[in-house]
Amino acid sequence: MSAIVVDDEIFAVSNLCNLLTNYCHFINVIGTASNGTEAITKINNLKPDIVFLDVNMPKQSGFDILELLNQLPLVVFVTAHEQYALRAMKVCAVDFLLKPIDINELIQTETKLLQLHSIKSKLREDYRIVLRNLTGMLDKPESVRKITLANTNGYDIIEIDNIIYLSGDDNYTTFYFTNRKSILIAKTLKEYEEMLAHFGFMRIHKSTLLNLAHVKKLVRGDTLSALMSNEEILHISRRKMPEVLDWAKTQAKI
Repeated sequence: MSAIVVDDEIFAVSNLCNLLTNYCHFINVIGTASNGTEAITKINNLKPDIVFLDVNMPKQSGFDILELLNQLPLVVFVTAHEQYALRAMKVCAVDFLLKPIDINELIQTETKLLQLHSIKSKLREDYRIVLRNLTGMLDKPESVRKITLANTNGYDIIEIDNIIYLSGDDNYTTFYFTNRKSILIAKTLKEYEEMLAHFGFMRIHKSTLLNLAHVKKLVRGDTLSALMSNEEILHISRRKMPEVLDWAKTQAKI
């Protein structure tokens, strides 16, 4: 079966291609893509049997890409999030691989893909309809409990509740935690703001995204600041003050 691997992280593409070569002898990678535009062009032109598709990418998510394909191949989503919704989709002939990828799960995925590839075209079309309908299940982000952050050696799997705040500097974001040293990631703060907005994170400054669950209180002075659970004080921009104060009124943290 022919396959295309789509992920905005070079390490992730290389790692998955190597795993497929070494452990999935019925899958042949015929191309890779690092962004939505490139992925759509290659998938529509090469018409692979399978696409291994990263869920979270800048500008266009994996689900956005699906909507722009001329025809839908068998899709395996590769995600840095562990979500109950994603696991539930497995029973409907859609597979998800959680980064870092487990070799046994990858081999099981290959078996499922072989079975789907061999069935009659009518049943395969039913599968594609199911896949399109299931994309709506991502509207349940509250089930996310972990996020995976790429590093030079692989990935760190992080509990979202342990993130105190994030600090952005151009194309880099630093994560600060309750239980470990900070981590620097080569992605923008805006990308993580979009990813974490549904989980109690608020942008309080152009360079700061904090976890509201770790705010001990708001401190009034010449400006407004947030005292965090690690005793750090974070400055709140004047533009963001009304939004933060509205939240504080419901929490009694002034």
